Amino acid sequence: MPRCPDMTPAELRVMKALWALGRGASVADVRTELGKRGQALAYTTVMTLLGRLAAKNAVVVDKTREPFVYKAAFRRESVLRERLREFVRDVFDGRADSLVLNLVEDESLSRDELREIERRIDAPPPKGTRR
Repeated sequence: MPRCPDMTPAELRVMKALWALGRGASVADVRTELGKRGQALAYTTVMTLLGRLAAKNAVVVDKTREPFVYKAAFRRESVLRERLREFVRDVFDGRADSLVLNLVEDESLSRDELREIERRIDAPPPKGTRR
């Protein structure tokens, strides 16, 4: 599968709105979803961002319908995983343990979140994956 293109923070917010909608969406649909998230943007701004994402092949556009319908070309999990890898590489020099330790030391994780992390570490990996 091709790698997801780089996205600006605004483009990522539009992608998150598309994923939340879970189906093809018009510019108006995406704008409404962004508004629900406290990210009100002008219609033309959303249209521009969707156009940029289409040019980057991050979204697929159905131009046979009016209004045009936009769908994410990449799964949410794939994009977020790739962005996290980049973040760990760029900020923590590729050391995921340093990221987790910083979260723990900063008290950013609750006890329940820490227990869930421990549970997942102790659980066998899903079939077809590696650790």
